[in-house]
Amino acid sequence: MEEITYSAVVSGSRYVPFTQQSYCCVPTCIQMIMYRHNIPLVPAEEIGYHLGLTVPPEDGHLFNRVRVADKPPVASGYGTDISSPDYEPNKAFRALNIPLRFSKKLATEIANEEALLSLLLDVETNDGDALLCFNHGVIRGQYEPHSGHVVVFDKIVNGQVRVVDASPRQPKWRSIELSVLFDAIQQHGDANSGGIWYFNRE
Repeated sequence: MEEITYSAVVSGSRYVPFTQQSYCCVPTCIQMIMYRHNIPLVPAEEIGYHLGLTVPPEDGHLFNRVRVADKPPVASGYGTDISSPDYEPNKAFRALNIPLRFSKKLATEIANEEALLSLLLDVETNDGDALLCFNHGVIRGQYEPHSGHVVVFDKIVNGQVRVVDASPRQPKWRSIELSVLFDAIQQHGDANSGGIWYFNRE
């Protein structure tokens, strides 16, 4: 009998995909980076809590430790709030003994599509780790308020940006047109930390 081989991992991908709890795209994407580097995992909810994770009251019972609020505390919507000094990722990593170092390049620091492509190719060439933060509505075709989302950058394939998406409602691997991604980052803006988030192993 012919042996059938199957892999759920896209050929050449640098990441094993994880699937998030609601509002936990940021900590779940960080977990994917941790797993890639053999860093002992910390629950996404715990990482999220240290990053300001806030959810609506009706969903508070889904979490062991979380903040609840009647309205999203930030313009990007419910979830984490890394723009606040209280929830800055490097502070969270120190508290949780996660050996990662965070930095970011915000929307206004990315001049155009060519600059975005160059930055991402640099991450890929150096086998680095980066998350992309953008307005998810723009990716879907129209700007949506409270629609911030974060994905893991995987690689450039046929001129498109392949990402790993933790959302349970999206394919694990998605290819996004560079122009659409650039627009989504720009529309999300600096105030919402739209841009490229870099993570380096310490």
